[in-house]
Amino acid sequence: MFSGRKTADRLREEIRHADAAVGEAMSALAIDDVAAARQALSAAPRMHFVDMGWKVGLAGAMVELKAGKRKQGLQKLIAVCSRLDDTDLSRDDKNYLRLYALYRGSEASKDGRAPVELRELVEDFRFDHTLVTPLLRKDFPLKDVDDSEPAPPPPPPPPPVTSDAD
Repeated sequence: MFSGRKTADRLREEIRHADAAVGEAMSALAIDDVAAARQALSAAPRMHFVDMGWKVGLAGAMVELKAGKRKQGLQKLIAVCSRLDDTDLSRDDKNYLRLYALYRGSEASKDGRAPVELRELVEDFRFDHTLVTPLLRKDFPLKDVDDSEPAPPPPPPPPPVTSDAD
């Protein structure tokens, strides 16, 4: 008799709230506002790791790294990446997130190398960048994108050649 519709609706709503909180936190981190990112992330509901907890955990690790808590941030990155196989994300999405964590771990380390635990997780894999979910690329970009000048317009085509011999 009980269909579980209310539970499913509630879970979907919590996932939407968590996703929005992560988006706000990552946007705040993009402009180096750690306090706003922490506040946005604190508004995220507690989720199971497989539902949306991985995304909240990854954003939490980024907040720790931006706040200067290198060791805690790296440990969170390793914890999230080691459990990504528990989620229902596609193989390309998982590998993209592992590469993202490797890049951020390398940036945060003193010697420019990510911890061994993180490197072992991403050592030998491939992924197709075009198959990665666009929302992941938006919230967790691999490179810092600077606002660059737009490319100049292409030169106009040459005028048609006419002969005066006619």
